[in-house]
Amino acid sequence: MRNGVTMEEVTSRERILDAAAALLRAGGLRGMKLSDVAARAGMLAPSLYHHFASKDQLIEEVLVEGCHRNTRFIVTQVEVLGPAATPLERLEAAITAHITFLLLGDEYSSAVSRVFRDLPDEMKRRVLVAYAGFDNYWRDLILDAQRAGVARPGLDPTVARKFLINMLDSAMEWYRPGHLGIPEIARQ
Repeated sequence: MRNGVTMEEVTSRERILDAAAALLRAGGLRGMKLSDVAARAGMLAPSLYHHFASKDQLIEEVLVEGCHRNTRFIVTQVEVLGPAATPLERLEAAITAHITFLLLGDEYSSAVSRVFRDLPDEMKRRVLVAYAGFDNYWRDLILDAQRAGVARPGLDPTVARKFLINMLDSAMEWYRPGHLGIPEIARQ
């Protein structure tokens, strides 16, 4: 037992979150039913309420975790390049990491991209708090590219970031393996 929570409770909670993330990614908000989450997690639906007060709380925790996971993955992929990497190399690494993370397996981040725009405003505001680190990191990459002269000086970093992230997030809708791989798409 750690912090008053047993290992079984942690494992059950993680199974619930994993199931909810997969269902949100596949079917959006409408496609996630608590009975399906419970079945996928290997438990009965009423058991979910031992871990989460409501469906909204479960969804919000999945999305906040998705923001944190994506940010950690992108930062790791960029920072491993080291200080000698150019701003353009760092930006390309971030783009590649983001697309890779969305397309090749992280259910949580993909759930964020899939359902964020459909969230109730209050929940959207709370998820945006977790998203702030992600936004700031991308803004800094764009500002570094501007300072290095590889991005237009008059470019608004906030607008550029929003366009870029929305474009990258849309890859879940149109990408099909084949003609171009993820690194080639990122370089486009």
